Amino acid sequence: MGIKSKTKRLDVNYTPLQISGSIEVVGSVPDRQIYSSDVKEYTPDYTLTPLVLFPRCNATDPDSYLKSGPVNASLTNMKWYQIIGTQRTLINSDNTDYEITTEGDNKGQIKVKRNSSVSSPLAFEFYAEYVDTRTSQVYMFRMSTVIAVSDATLPAPILKLDSPATVAWNPLRNPLTRKITASVFAGESDIASDKQKCQFFWFRMTDGSLEPITDGNGDNDWEVEAIDHNTLTINQDYIGEDQTYVCKLGYSADGSLPSAPPDDAPTATTTIRRRIPEVEVDWKGAPTQVAGGTEKLKLEAFVMDGMGVVPDPEEWFRFVWKVKSPYSQSYSKQAEGIKPTITFIPGMMLELEVQDRGPQAILIDDTDGSVLQDADGNVLFDRINN
Repeated sequence: MGIKSKTKRLDVNYTPLQISGSIEVVGSVPDRQIYSSDVKEYTPDYTLTPLVLFPRCNATDPDSYLKSGPVNASLTNMKWYQIIGTQRTLINSDNTDYEITTEGDNKGQIKVKRNSSVSSPLAFEFYAEYVDTRTSQVYMFRMSTVIAVSDATLPAPILKLDSPATVAWNPLRNPLTRKITASVFAGESDIASDKQKCQFFWFRMTDGSLEPITDGNGDNDWEVEAIDHNTLTINQDYIGEDQTYVCKLGYSADGSLPSAPPDDAPTATTTIRRRIPEVEVDWKGAPTQVAGGTEKLKLEAFVMDGMGVVPDPEEWFRFVWKVKSPYSQSYSKQAEGIKPTITFIPGMMLELEVQDRGPQAILIDDTDGSVLQDADGNVLFDRINN
């Protein structure tokens, strides 16, 4: 006859999927055109031989529970956008310039039947979602590409950023500082360092508008650490949940640089998104059986991700401790912090909740809406969910 038993729930701790994506050219028609202004012809001419692009979306399960590889057939909420200059337009099914595959393994493939432009290159942005069937977690794919056009008589320089179109910044593991460096290719040479021919204009995308970043001393340049010609250095802890940066190139072969980017300036963008991965939480200092006469529990919480124990977790998380006594039907908050001391009640239930403290934000006076400053006039910051 058993005198004691213990029951525990056992669940699978799934490791988050690793997602990646790229826009590939399908077939022999390239994603770059040459325009001959004297005969007004494009090579290749997409109206005659369309360009086919495939947004390959991959998901890898580190634990091999799911088959790794392309997941295009299972994508949801899929969208393609056409971007010309600053105009971003959703491509609908009635747009005769495009054909989009909506089913099967090639889901998301787009056939482009219009030409790009030397002055305002045709760009595309792809967005889709994928649901992890194990956990119902939604993963987002966002990719973009530009159809560059070179003038047959005067090849246009190509502007590129070393930062991908979309970057997932994990504050638990990634550095706070990020350098975004622009390159300019004229032929096979990078001429970005030539200050006589290249002038870089940096912008922040705010509510759909471009806000110039000139010297890092603008009204909203809280995240800017430095600007050095073709390099923008930022502190990612001050970008909020996400931020898009735009670089425009002012180019002059003869050294007559513009004071502002021309309308047809080569443009490159990168979007940085703050993303904290799935984590686990536990504590020490409170065994399931404590010694008689115990009145206080001295606890210490810790957080784990896929790489192990997270260092300095209080910087990113708030720790809320809740207790339900044997005489209560609900939990009540007892303490906050990573190392609390909690009164012990025999038979009590202990719960620990970790909350994302969020990114840094400006402190505002609730009475008049003014920005709070210290005695030296420095703007005060704190985390959004502090």
